[in-house]
Amino acid sequence: MLTQQRRARIRLLQAIDGGLFGAALGIAYWLRAYLSGGRLAELEPFSLYLELAPLAVLLGPLLLASQGFYERPRLAPRLSGAGALLRGCILTVFALVIILFLLRLQYARSVIIMTGALGGALVSIRAELVRRLDRVRQAHDQFGRRVLWVGLSEAAARLQSGLAADERELLRTVGTFDPRAEPIGSFAGILHRHSVNLVVVSQAGIGRDQIGPVLAACEREGVETLVRADLFHSPVFRPEIDRFAGEPVISYRPQAVPAGHLLAKRVLYWLAAAILALLLLPLFGLIAAAVKLTSRGPVIFRQRRCGLNGRPFDMLKFRSMSEDAPSRQAEVAARNEMRGPVFKMRDDPRITSVGRLLRRHALDELPQLWNVLRGEMSLVGPRPLPVEEVHRFDNDAYRRRLSVLPGMTCLWQARGRNDISDFEDWVRLDLEYIDQWSLWLDGRILLATIPVVLFGRGGR
Repeated sequence: MLTQQRRARIRLLQAIDGGLFGAALGIAYWLRAYLSGGRLAELEPFSLYLELAPLAVLLGPLLLASQGFYERPRLAPRLSGAGALLRGCILTVFALVIILFLLRLQYARSVIIMTGALGGALVSIRAELVRRLDRVRQAHDQFGRRVLWVGLSEAAARLQSGLAADERELLRTVGTFDPRAEPIGSFAGILHRHSVNLVVVSQAGIGRDQIGPVLAACEREGVETLVRADLFHSPVFRPEIDRFAGEPVISYRPQAVPAGHLLAKRVLYWLAAAILALLLLPLFGLIAAAVKLTSRGPVIFRQRRCGLNGRPFDMLKFRSMSEDAPSRQAEVAARNEMRGPVFKMRDDPRITSVGRLLRRHALDELPQLWNVLRGEMSLVGPRPLPVEEVHRFDNDAYRRRLSVLPGMTCLWQARGRNDISDFEDWVRLDLEYIDQWSLWLDGRILLATIPVVLFGRGGR
């Protein structure tokens, strides 16, 4: 439906849902007290949980939004958002647990879990009440959108046929107006006669000089107007109206993801990388000692890789090859097992004995947690390639994998790792990730990566 109205509605619903998650936290505390026999004196004070309330209020709606809960049609079937609601509540519980662990705060886990469950129940009730209110408003003509379609009859019919089911229920067509065949003087009379409160203009086949008087009349009478312009359309490149230098512009973004979701991803992964780096410090020390004692050369290997939008950065790894490996690249180039511009080889003679173990279980990648902390990488995203391999791309479409922050793991790692032998398949998985991205997808990739790393599937 209309983007600005939809966004305003979503913000209002998110504010209400934030309050419901806050209320759920309070209910969870008192429910725990009731289940424990009412011994409030033995429990943590309620004021302690009030300090947790802002986190629940912010995280609940944010993570529901990340699962597309608020993007459903207004009159969608009741069960259509059940999966998104469940995933959002689970993520809220996980996020609260991680943040409290990081801050070393002690809260009853039963209260956190019940907060997620009760918050989901309250939001479900709210969604049903809003749905019923929408039905009531739809039944009253006073609240209906009385639409006049302006443009060629075939263009107006095409627009109407593209309406979603809930849009059809909310709109009432009062007529059409063709500025090429009808006098512009009659346009205002149509607005008055039908009490029109929405004019939809299709620009196809209509000149600017013919649309101008229509827009002027709508402006003069204060009637909301939509203009369907002839724009470049693509299932990948999504247009949005924005402002630049004080003027309205059309923005085409390579990934149709709200900026708030990407910000949540960066913050959560930065915190996760910091926790992992601290927890794995002893392992870092053991690996560093093993690398240093078994082969000559530095412990950390640095390689220039292409990051976001192709900007080079130094990616860090525990050294798994002999010190002279870069100079011996030509020696093994003919044994490349990956079709395409990248180099992959199962039994590379340059790999050290310790390096083979590290690579099999991806332990050589652990220093990239520092790249995540520096903002050069993410935990999940397309794997960054060496600069010289990116320069060998023979298809510019491959570069779209550079439109997002590279990651330590990705769909390629989770679904086959180095068992994939065609770069086309690798790119296909990366673009599938970019086009379908969500925090839930990231969580599934991270979980799928664990057995791949533990059992060394596809490691080279």
